[in-house]
Amino acid sequence: MFTIRPYREGDAEGCGQCFYEGFFTCPIDENDRILLRDYAQVLIEKCSFAYVAETPNRQIVGFISGNYGKRFRPEKTDHDRYKRHYAAWCRMFLKFYLKGYRLSETFQNQLDGFILQAREREEKFFDGCDLELVALTSRKDYRKGLGTALVSRFMDRAAADGARNVRLLTNTLASWEFYEKRGFTKILEKPFPDGSGQKTLIYEYSSVQKEK
Repeated sequence: MFTIRPYREGDAEGCGQCFYEGFFTCPIDENDRILLRDYAQVLIEKCSFAYVAETPNRQIVGFISGNYGKRFRPEKTDHDRYKRHYAAWCRMFLKFYLKGYRLSETFQNQLDGFILQAREREEKFFDGCDLELVALTSRKDYRKGLGTALVSRFMDRAAADGARNVRLLTNTLASWEFYEKRGFTKILEKPFPDGSGQKTLIYEYSSVQKEK
């Protein structure tokens, strides 16, 4: 049904669409799609590695990316290692904060909420891990088995590079049970500051603990 392969630069638009379908519910216009494409590209290329799920007709239906911790820097020589584009990241956010994307009002509101929750990430909980799962998204129409295939490839890569401790941030608006079913353990639970009753969650997978 689909193939998991390393991310390539031409995948950015498809990854942006997956990102939209994974995190947003409002209608979007072309300007919104441009922001989603740019965000997906700089997010992925800032990470240590990324993989996409592709159908036989070359449609991107999901992606996953990971970033190695500051104290864990394995030497990677395979073809899916690429440069981090910090300049592109800065240009995108400057354009965003200067309202250069001209986003639709409904999408802007949902995006503001997404950014607010993303800021819940605290460095102290990720400095000590070998690898952070930064993003996992997929198209809503292709849920069956897709997330599992992406995470399996991610964990295979982690094991091959010697990463034994993986952490990720999610929240109760997302499918957080997905991680529990795949061996991740919740290590932090923090209520949203808006009083909505939703929570920010941090999960950890430790191969050391699994071996005991």
